[in-house]
Amino acid sequence: MDSAQTIRNIIIGKSRRIESYVEYKRAMVSGKIALLYIMLCLGYIAYDLPTGNLSQVPVLGATILLLVLSICYHRYGDHNAAHYCMLTTVNITLYLIASSESVHSSAMIFFLVNPIAAFALLSYQQRLQAMLFAVFTYTLFVLSFFVDYSILPERHYDEETLVYFVILNFSAALPAAILSVNLLVALNRYSALKLVENTDLLMKTNAELDRFVYSTSHDLRAPLSSVMGLINITEKSREPEEVIRYLGMMRDRVISLDRFIRDITDYSRNNRLEVKREKVFLRCLVNDIWEGLKFSADAETIDFRNEIPEQLFIHVDRGRLQVVLGNLISNAVRYHDSEKGQPFILVEHYITGNVICLKVADNGQGISKEFHTKVFDMFFRANEKSKGSGLGLYIVKEAIMKLSGSIQLDSEPREGTTFTVRLPI
Repeated sequence: MDSAQTIRNIIIGKSRRIESYVEYKRAMVSGKIALLYIMLCLGYIAYDLPTGNLSQVPVLGATILLLVLSICYHRYGDHNAAHYCMLTTVNITLYLIASSESVHSSAMIFFLVNPIAAFALLSYQQRLQAMLFAVFTYTLFVLSFFVDYSILPERHYDEETLVYFVILNFSAALPAAILSVNLLVALNRYSALKLVENTDLLMKTNAELDRFVYSTSHDLRAPLSSVMGLINITEKSREPEEVIRYLGMMRDRVISLDRFIRDITDYSRNNRLEVKREKVFLRCLVNDIWEGLKFSADAETIDFRNEIPEQLFIHVDRGRLQVVLGNLISNAVRYHDSEKGQPFILVEHYITGNVICLKVADNGQGISKEFHTKVFDMFFRANEKSKGSGLGLYIVKEAIMKLSGSIQLDSEPREGTTFTVRLPI
């Protein structure tokens, strides 16, 4: 394990994960500054113990305990409490020490570092608190520098000791300042990248919206127009067999319309709802999907094989994963090859590092290589006889992106198709 991972585990905890990039960066910088100040306190104690000057040791010991407490707050996920605990503790300890020793020890430099840290660690919504910390720090600076009063006994150092404390204080203050400024730069860059990303997403959304309105109006009207035509023909028919045939055709059109409306609903939910992770047993989820498909006419002859272990689970957005696997399995049913004696659908998994791969394979009709890059486009149909809405695989791709995953297609015409979904564990 490298040092960066070790520090992360100390500050946040080995098993804890912070979803927000901004909150994660602030927590890490806050924890690193706390560790720096703990080392600074130990440096002061290392000088005081051999010399027998123990007046500051209780204060430094209490400071270390409070800084450890701030790290514990991070490990429990209460990052704001950690920031407030660390900043308040450091300011008070700084005043107690700076007011009791010579300005030549360079302890005063932390009166500049601490407000920078406050503005870096606290969010824009907490800017008032950051300003109050800055005012608090400045007030303590004035009291320690201009007011001839010290709670702790005054300490006088010789020139050699002053050099030790100057080096010690500067060695803690400079990294703390660099960490704070670097955090501000990193968050500013992240905001700029998110702005570019959101602009690109907005342009993509506008283009898709235009296409969506056009295609949706066509795909909604086509089944309705067909049903209206069949109704007119049925009204004129006097043969019971013809009426039954026309009613079956109407049912097919209504089923197609219902499927299209469900696809639109899935598309809307994927764009609108936040990702909510929960414990999902994969074999159970796949079985639930098959239960809803196995009684359809297309599925009667298909051998469905779910080879995912009973106890395998991951933490994921259940609704989105159900949409992904549901679309892949229903496509395998819809486009099976009826001319093959033993059509099958196989669902299996394997794990590589921190990634789980879910495979949905079939020996159905397959997809020509020329369409491999297009099947995930909105409203794409490989042929005019396609029964789908053209939204299914597009929704699959968008849902997987929301889950921070990826999807791969391997297919040959008349051989079958395999979709591999990769998701972070």
